[in-house]
Amino acid sequence: MASSDDEAETLPVPPVSNYHFVDHKEEPISFSILPIKWDEGERLEGSQEPVFLHGTVDNGLQKVYKQVTAWRFNISGSKPEISVLSKENVWITLQKPRKSFEDTIRTILITVHCLHALKRNPDTSSKSLWDLLAKTFSLYEVRPSQNDLVDHMSLIGEAVKRDDILAKSQVLFHSCADNEKIMFICFVE
Repeated sequence: MASSDDEAETLPVPPVSNYHFVDHKEEPISFSILPIKWDEGERLEGSQEPVFLHGTVDNGLQKVYKQVTAWRFNISGSKPEISVLSKENVWITLQKPRKSFEDTIRTILITVHCLHALKRNPDTSSKSLWDLLAKTFSLYEVRPSQNDLVDHMSLIGEAVKRDDILAKSQVLFHSCADNEKIMFICFVE
């Protein structure tokens, strides 16, 4: 059976390691600037500047360079999983970022790990949460804190609206006056 180039491009991409993202000027950029795709049927609106994923697959044997258009995360498993959507409409799972790129995506990684921890244990205390995040990100010079979550409040709010377990979290709660705002009572004790 003959195959076309289009079919070859839609084959699944193995998880990508040693990755980083750049804009059209080859400047490092976080994948979190891309729209998040919450549901498969959801259409992405508007045009955006192109974002490109650089990385490796197969234990570094093969390089990957793909334009990506959206991202998503899954916090239901034993570890949080982040994926990006290629221009060819294929989801690519991200594994370990390039060391020099970690600071660029630090806050979004901490945010996703925070949501994952609260999904797994919605009754956790703020102290336990921050201790877990400090352990997870122990190789970073600066300990994770509330400041890492500030830029991602709308993402957190939307995640809480879409997930009943997160909505029951002892650390996150809805402000009764305004359902669009999520207030954090996560303070390092």
